[in-house]
Amino acid sequence: MSTNPMELLKQKVSMVIVNDQTSLMNEKNDILSRFYPILLSRFLVKPELVDQLKEKLTPSVYDLFEKNDQVKNALLLRLAAGRVSIAEVEKTLNRAIPKSLAVLSNEIGDDTVSIIYYLREHKNSINALLPTWMNEVLILGQPTNQQFVPPILTMPVTPKDQKQPKAFPFFALIFASFSLLWLYQISK
Repeated sequence: MSTNPMELLKQKVSMVIVNDQTSLMNEKNDILSRFYPILLSRFLVKPELVDQLKEKLTPSVYDLFEKNDQVKNALLLRLAAGRVSIAEVEKTLNRAIPKSLAVLSNEIGDDTVSIIYYLREHKNSINALLPTWMNEVLILGQPTNQQFVPPILTMPVTPKDQKQPKAFPFFALIFASFSLLWLYQISK
């Protein structure tokens, strides 16, 4: 299918979600337009999410970001920048996720492999529409280990050149001389 996935979702999903509401239609349409590349890129990065979300009765943004509140809240804050409340943004996105999955399944094929293959064909256009702040939001979802302490890098310790005292060769020579003289005297 050559139809761009974002256009497909705008035509089939946005129209249904936005048209059955009376307030803030333009703002919600804009939010959905900015959300579709995020949704589709998540499917490209983690194809197993397609099946996981299909299995849920009511998949949500929380499920899309694998139950990470920090990422979900950061995303909602970024998308809500305007006149729409965060709660309304979340409600709109939660309605859009199952409808988007249904449209992709109906138009492309019900199996995940077909959907992912279709999305990979349009990967460049999906990535081109991703918001620049998306990487900042996803970093919040990375596990951090509080126990991890970076190693302290030190210079290798090399032993100092241990110079023998300068008097040692002199005393060694004198001792050897006296020893030779003594041996000479004994052997006579």
